[in-house]
Amino acid sequence: MGLSLGLLAVLATGLGLAASCGGEEPREGPPSVILISLDTLRADHVGFMGYDRDTTPFLDEVAKEAMVFDRAYTTMSWTLIAHMSLMTGMYPSQHKVWKDDSVLPESIPTLTQRLKERGYHTMGFHYPGWLNASYGFGRDFDIYQKHHNVIQAGAHMREAMANRPKDKPYFLFIHLFDIHNGFLDKNPGRLYTAPAPYDEMFMENANELLAKTRPFELWNMATHGLTLDQHDAVVAQYDGGIRWVDDELRAWVEEWRADGAYDDALFIVSSDHGEGLAQRRKKYSGHGDTYEEGLHVPLLMRFPDGLNAGVRVPGMVSQVDVVPTVLDYLNYPDDDRYPGYSLLRGRPEDALLVAEKATLEVYYKWPHKLVRKRDTGEGNGHITNLLESPDEKNLMSVQTSGEEFIEKANAIRAFADSQMDSWFMPDDVGSAGAGPLSEEERKALEGLGYTGD
Repeated sequence: MGLSLGLLAVLATGLGLAASCGGEEPREGPPSVILISLDTLRADHVGFMGYDRDTTPFLDEVAKEAMVFDRAYTTMSWTLIAHMSLMTGMYPSQHKVWKDDSVLPESIPTLTQRLKERGYHTMGFHYPGWLNASYGFGRDFDIYQKHHNVIQAGAHMREAMANRPKDKPYFLFIHLFDIHNGFLDKNPGRLYTAPAPYDEMFMENANELLAKTRPFELWNMATHGLTLDQHDAVVAQYDGGIRWVDDELRAWVEEWRADGAYDDALFIVSSDHGEGLAQRRKKYSGHGDTYEEGLHVPLLMRFPDGLNAGVRVPGMVSQVDVVPTVLDYLNYPDDDRYPGYSLLRGRPEDALLVAEKATLEVYYKWPHKLVRKRDTGEGNGHITNLLESPDEKNLMSVQTSGEEFIEKANAIRAFADSQMDSWFMPDDVGSAGAGPLSEEERKALEGLGYTGD
């Protein structure tokens, strides 16, 4: 497993890189914070995570001066749930935004609210739908604006950055949707819709191979008639979308650096979930479900002044660790309601890690992973030893695999209960009734393949 997170933190502190010091020279004020979420980016298609295609040359460069987490996990392979955990530092069963008519309780502050109350100018840019302000994402943003692609996001961001108050630190949150599949009924022959030259950057005849395919059928129906070359073309076009976004990020960072807005900022890049790419079944829907290709996401944190630059953390970490890490680095008071940990201080190796939604729960206790339906008795679901079966082909049914696996599953569930009993649970959980989405937005999400949770 390599060095523990705790030991890495001790080493960093011993080198004079404690989170509160921020380098040898004291700052005149707190650093700005940039948080980028690349929707639908699976970890094993990223260069600095070991992918053999040149999908992320820019992020690979950033990773060399950043803290990289080799086993970072989302809280569920659904944009709504995952982003609310990323922005609150809470697991889904705490923030309860795990249905499409949910609203964040007032008793749970977002990272934006935390920074706003400390004098930050706050700017957010998102793809419309699951990150709508009506779910609670828009709280305390000075600007919270929708965009439809990375080009429009860049235009909105540039205007906001140019007009931001220069006497304040800023919080910039950008959610990019361009790696995600396109509308299933509007792009014949194209499930993933990066523009030229990215559409054929990794397979020169991808468009020709896929010309007669229908995205709706690829997403929702069995694809037994798809050739191996056609499947490879789908994956190549997915990878082209990653490279498109990576190139745009490079341009943005170059502009921020020229403006003096980057070098002293905390820069974080992650994803809400991965993508299935027909790895488990003969269709492309599901965003990887509860398998590793859906829940394992990239995460890097580039701290000002070179703090922990080049450190690779091998242990498991969660999206819920991002908020406490940011607040710890900014030297803001701890909040004992957070279930996660500051990754500058270390996540205990035996700490519980959870992914969940209203109907399903996933518990990680390395090297085991337990997946089960929620609110059912003992003995259901399946358990995997990720050390022995990292591809999850050896899924052991808890019901039928013998006493050893039943005992292991029950032990993990009991451990989870003991941990979760100490979590903060809000009293003011509410629902929006008819739902935060307009009918137009709901139809648009259905056109992207979403049918509820």
